[in-house]
Amino acid sequence: MITPDNIIYSNRQTFGLEIDEWGKLTIRAPKKATEKEIQQVIVEKQRWILTKQQSAKKKRPKDYSFDGTEEFFFLGKRYSVLFHTEKVKIKFDGEKFLISEKYRDKLQDIMTAWYKDKALKISSFLTDKYTDKLGIKHRNVKITSAKTRWGSCSSQKNININWRLVLAPLQVLEYVVAHEVAHLKFMDHSTNFWQTVGELQPSYKTYKKWLKDNHNLLRF
Repeated sequence: MITPDNIIYSNRQTFGLEIDEWGKLTIRAPKKATEKEIQQVIVEKQRWILTKQQSAKKKRPKDYSFDGTEEFFFLGKRYSVLFHTEKVKIKFDGEKFLISEKYRDKLQDIMTAWYKDKALKISSFLTDKYTDKLGIKHRNVKITSAKTRWGSCSSQKNININWRLVLAPLQVLEYVVAHEVAHLKFMDHSTNFWQTVGELQPSYKTYKKWLKDNHNLLRF
């Protein structure tokens, strides 16, 4: 039996099914839809679901293969790495990453930790900025390592953001944070929800599309 990854209830009359680039199934259902009715829709659309999921699997990017020679993205720009003899583990001077020679063999771990730290700081700043603008409160901002989800907002008002978003242009990270902050007001994808996202980031459609088209770049 196929199990949906996400069910979104809203003021609609019909069911809608979506398969994302990772093969995850989202069902958009009327507010009063029963579990039995949802399962019936899944059964009726089973062939379509499996075909779409198989297609997504074929397009899915392979895991990132790190050999220590690449340049690194940060906020949409590519920077080189320079090893030095200082004891400081890692520094970023705006033009390149400076990493202590003694940590050469741990470069991926060093960079991952650095990215997570920056992701938390930037996401926390943006969350405070957006919640203040809306006059609402949130609980915590947490950084995740999810492979298939860029952000989420829990019923406990926690904002969760994928650290890999700091590889993308800043506006993409701003869009995801705005998206999750808007969920503090509307736990759906209604017209009011998207209007709120637009209030926080007027050009969100551009960066939503960027993320859809370029998610393969955000691997590490």
